[in-house]
Amino acid sequence: MKNIVSLSGGKDSTAMLLMILEKKIKVDHIVFFDTGWEFPGMIEHINKLEKYIGKEILRLKSKRSFKELFSKWGFSSFKNRWCTAEKRAAVNKFCNKHKPFTQYIGFSYDERQRIKKTMGYCYPLIDWKVTEEDALKYCYEKGFNWGELYEKFRRVSCWNCPLQSLKDLKVLWRDFPEYWQKLLKMQEQSKWQFRMDYTLEQLDERFRREESYYQLELESKNEGKI
Repeated sequence: MKNIVSLSGGKDSTAMLLMILEKKIKVDHIVFFDTGWEFPGMIEHINKLEKYIGKEILRLKSKRSFKELFSKWGFSSFKNRWCTAEKRAAVNKFCNKHKPFTQYIGFSYDERQRIKKTMGYCYPLIDWKVTEEDALKYCYEKGFNWGELYEKFRRVSCWNCPLQSLKDLKVLWRDFPEYWQKLLKMQEQSKWQFRMDYTLEQLDERFRREESYYQLELESKNEGKI
């Protein structure tokens, strides 16, 4: 039986991997799917993690680059989450080459309602009742901080993920303007709108107004202190 750890690279799967190794559970393979759209801090984290544990983390990719697939499908959506499908297909293909296997998946205890336990799949964080908050604290204690990405975002996924919250998108707009500009260019190529509720242009204007209001309010408070 091969034990395969599916590593997204975020706080939950990182905590799961480190805890598995701490508990001396056998690990045969660790797989990370590289979309090419991760923040640099995520790639640096994977490299640091690999060095820390002293085990190879296999970088999986789809046959066609996500850039090519985007040209065909446009932005992912709830109806067509092609990016997630590509990730799952690559990981499942790898696992099926190593039958029999147990795949370790890093769902936190907060996500226990998402799972259906089936043969070949294991959710240790749920078994150990490790919450998202627990996982992040544990990773910080081990010296992993993703270049402070979790100080800015609630969830650290691809920078161009349409499923981000408006709060996270505003952080992207404010702190990573180069990615925001890339996102605007991607919209020109996509057959699907980035979000159903707002266009990127509307969000751009909204964030500008909010930031201007915040700055005026801050200046007003500072003047009152003088």
